[in-house]
Amino acid sequence: MNSMTFRTVLFSFAIIAAGCAGAKVTGQSEQAPIGTARPSAVVIYPFAVSPSEVTLNQGFFQKAYVAMSGENQTDQQVQLADQTAQNVCVQVAANLTNKGITTTCLGRGTPPTGSNVLIIDGNFTDINEGNRLRRMVIGLGAGQSTLDTAVQAYQRTDQGSQQLMDFSTHADSGYMPGAGITGPAGAAAGGATAAASLAVNVAAGGVKNVTSSTGFLADKTAKQIVDQVSGYYAKQGWGA
Repeated sequence: MNSMTFRTVLFSFAIIAAGCAGAKVTGQSEQAPIGTARPSAVVIYPFAVSPSEVTLNQGFFQKAYVAMSGENQTDQQVQLADQTAQNVCVQVAANLTNKGITTTCLGRGTPPTGSNVLIIDGNFTDINEGNRLRRMVIGLGAGQSTLDTAVQAYQRTDQGSQQLMDFSTHADSGYMPGAGITGPAGAAAGGATAAASLAVNVAAGGVKNVTSSTGFLADKTAKQIVDQVSGYYAKQGWGA
């Protein structure tokens, strides 16, 4: 097998592997709603998170960047958590609205209005940046990033409140290929040159790389939440 054919095979394998990023919903429980009337309003809040539960990029070069910048790692954890929470909140609201379930993302502490309201809330149980450099160079699951949530949906009416849904979501970067497989011939064969080049890019990206890296997992998490809520609506006959 010549080198061109070999690289083509590896690239094809990488494309297949890219689709293997993990996503699953567990611990599902549902309760009957209060009455048969469809909620007149739906709100979702940015999920709660503790900074101690956020694990930043563990790569050597990211640590070096943090040390040189003088930034406090806890501040970065809070920034990452806040951005991820807001991203999930806005995406769930937008995607449910697109499905005919008009939803608003409200700031935490803002009370919803209405006599029959569905409230979606929850918390992150893990936000893990993984090891970006290892994931980029090696790929196939090395240095995996993860995002886990616990989600609850409540119905609040004039007759009282009822928890309707309770479930957990998991999303990870899975077997996303790295440059060692999908990169140019030098990356696939030489490795070291590609690693050095990628290291510079990671270090130069700084905080922007850290805060944007969970975007893919936020997308997957939002989709899982939307699927669960829209599925519940369908079961209750609450069509758009």
